Amino acid sequence: MEQSIQDETTTPALHDDSWQPRPELLRAMREIATIAEGDDSAVVTDRQISFANGAQRTTITASEVDLVTVDGLRISERIDIRTPLPEPFTEMTAEQIALANTMATTGAIVIEPGKGAALVSSLPVFEDDVAALEDLYTLVVANGALAHFAGPIAAAQYASGLHDEDPTDFGFPAWDRPSFWDEEEFVYAENMLRQAGIYCNAGHSGLTAEFPWEEGSSSAMLGESTSLMRFESRMPHPVAGSGLFFRLDLPLTLERAQLAECANYLNVFETNGIDTPPFFGAWCSQLDNGTLTYVGFWPNCMYKRGTVVNIAFWCRIRSRIARQAIGNRI
Repeated sequence: MEQSIQDETTTPALHDDSWQPRPELLRAMREIATIAEGDDSAVVTDRQISFANGAQRTTITASEVDLVTVDGLRISERIDIRTPLPEPFTEMTAEQIALANTMATTGAIVIEPGKGAALVSSLPVFEDDVAALEDLYTLVVANGALAHFAGPIAAAQYASGLHDEDPTDFGFPAWDRPSFWDEEEFVYAENMLRQAGIYCNAGHSGLTAEFPWEEGSSSAMLGESTSLMRFESRMPHPVAGSGLFFRLDLPLTLERAQLAECANYLNVFETNGIDTPPFFGAWCSQLDNGTLTYVGFWPNCMYKRGTVVNIAFWCRIRSRIARQAIGNRI
C-alpha cells in the first residue's frame, strides 16, 4: 500500500501504558518473537521483544499511533527496531556516519541525543492492511532485526582494512547460496512498475527505475530530472552474504558537509516519521562523488515474492519525501 506524506498539521494521539496491541498485531508480534527462541536473556511481552543480537541487544517495540493520513487512511500502530552500538560509534563524525551507512543492511546508524549511537528501523502499520502485516511485514521485521548488526560490522571491517573479498559466515540462513531474487522477480517488478507509469528496465540479475524529481519528469534520457533506483542480486554483502542490494540516488550534487548533514538528517527524519515508508535501509553517501543515496541489503532470509515491487514503490515515495524534507537545507 502506498502511503502519502504526513500532513504537518496532523499530530498522532498520545496513549498511556495501558495500551495493548489489537489481535492482528498481537499475532504478528508473537510470530516475530520466535527469533528469540533459545535466547535465555530474551525479554518478550505483547508490545516489546528484546534479544541478544551478536554482541549487542536488539529491541522491537510496537506502539499505538492513531493517525489519519491526508488521504484518509488510518495508521493504527508503528513498529520500531533499535540496536544500541558500542562507544566508538558514538564518537564518529557526521561524515564517518554517512560513509559507514553505505554498508547498511536493514538499519541506519544514527546518533541519538542522550542515548549514543544506535541502529534504527521503523514501520508504520495501517489498520486495514492486515494482509501486508501477516504476509510481509512480520517477515521483514523479524529477519530485518536479525540482519541489523551486519552493516556496522562490515563498516568496521572496511574502516580497519580487515575485510575479505568473499562474504564470511555470520550465521545468516542461505548466506552462501545464490540470491533468491532471480530474473523472474525482476521481470515481474518491471511489469508492475510500468503499469504505474514508471520508466524501468529489468535484467537477469537486477532492475533500474526512474522516479520523477520534478513534476512531470519521467526519464533522464529525455533531459529530465529523476531519481535513479537500482536493484542488484549479484552483489553479496560482506557480512550478510547473498541477497538483494538496492540503492536510490537523488539527482543532486552536494558538497561533503552537505551530504553528511542531509544523509544523517534524513535517517532521523524517516525513523521518527509516522506517515513514511517502511524504513529498512539507510541514507548515506560516498562523499567524494557528491551523491546522496539511500541503500539497503536484504539477505536471502528476507526473500518473499514481490518485495522488489514493494521496495521500489516505497523508494518512489522516499524520493518525494526527501525532496520536501531537505529542500530548505541545500
